Amino acid sequence: MRKVLILLLFAGIVATVGRTLLVSTPPTEAASGRTAPHRADRTPYILTVSPAAVPEGTVYHVRPTRAGRLADRSELDTAWQQAVARGVPDRANLRQQFLCHPLSLVARAKPTWDLETWRPAVGGLRTMLAACNP
Repeated sequence: MRKVLILLLFAGIVATVGRTLLVSTPPTEAASGRTAPHRADRTPYILTVSPAAVPEGTVYHVRPTRAGRLADRSELDTAWQQAVARGVPDRANLRQQFLCHPLSLVARAKPTWDLETWRPAVGGLRTMLAACNP
């Protein structure tokens, strides 16, 4: 239970006020009474990808656009494909690190999302629990 709460806190889904647990869910189209504009696959989510060689391996500095920072779960596959098209290798460990960033309120705000080749593929939950750096 504690790990789940930590994950939810990290993802910005749960907050605590005193002893009260608040759960935040994004508004749905049905609840708002209007339909949100659908972002087409041509929406740029990734501005640049800059690889850098370091002793441990390669770091891919991914600079997202505003749309990339605000991408929801339905847009993440397209955002990932754009990162791959700009030079990030299509590997599970890098994809897990990438997907973690826009889902985390903390990591989403970083200037670049640094994907590191030496970090293992441990699954989405463990990646989130490790602050995107398993």
